[in-house]
Amino acid sequence: MQKLSKREVLLLSSSTGDASNCDLSGVRLNNLDLLGMCFDGSVFTGADLSSSNLSGSSFLNAVLSGCNLSSSNFTGCSFEHARLEKADLTFSSFEGANFTNAGLQEANFTNSKLSAARFENADLSSANLQMTDAVMIRCAGAVLRSVHARSASMIGADLSRADLQGANLHGTDLSNAILASADLRNADILDATLTAADLTNADMRGARLKRTDLTRAKFEGLQHDEELNDLLSRYRRR
Repeated sequence: MQKLSKREVLLLSSSTGDASNCDLSGVRLNNLDLLGMCFDGSVFTGADLSSSNLSGSSFLNAVLSGCNLSSSNFTGCSFEHARLEKADLTFSSFEGANFTNAGLQEANFTNSKLSAARFENADLSSANLQMTDAVMIRCAGAVLRSVHARSASMIGADLSRADLQGANLHGTDLSNAILASADLRNADILDATLTAADLTNADMRGARLKRTDLTRAKFEGLQHDEELNDLLSRYRRR
């Protein structure tokens, strides 16, 4: 694997744009314009990509675990099968990005823009999505155990078949979200908005739903504790 310096990356960005399968460990790539670069298979251990514009770039199978990607533009980027465990992704734009099958355990997306991003079958266990703009994200089959998504906007999100056991969805807007066959056992859904959400065949046993808006939500096949019977019956009559 070829070791690249910051200068060499800049030269490649103005020529081939291909920095795939390279060693970029410890390289400071902050405050740069690196649009449309190919970093497929590259290793970024200890690298700094903060405050940069990397929109349209590809990080397929790249290793970005623990890296600083904060305050940057990753609009439309591909992170398929990439490793981003414990990465700092705060205050960045990932609109339309592709994280399919990525490893994002304990990654921090706080205050980032994730609208229309894809997370199908990704692992976001204990990731931080607090106060994110996650409208229309696609998380079908994703693992979001113990995810922190307090006060996030997840309107229209596809969370079908997602594992949300122990998730913190306190105050989260899940209006029109698809949660069919999702596992929401022991999740905190207090003060959340689930207006017109699809909860068909979901499992909400042990979940906390006080002051949660379930107007026009779909409950067919929903598994839940008996203590939720009164709450759900009130919404079924509306």
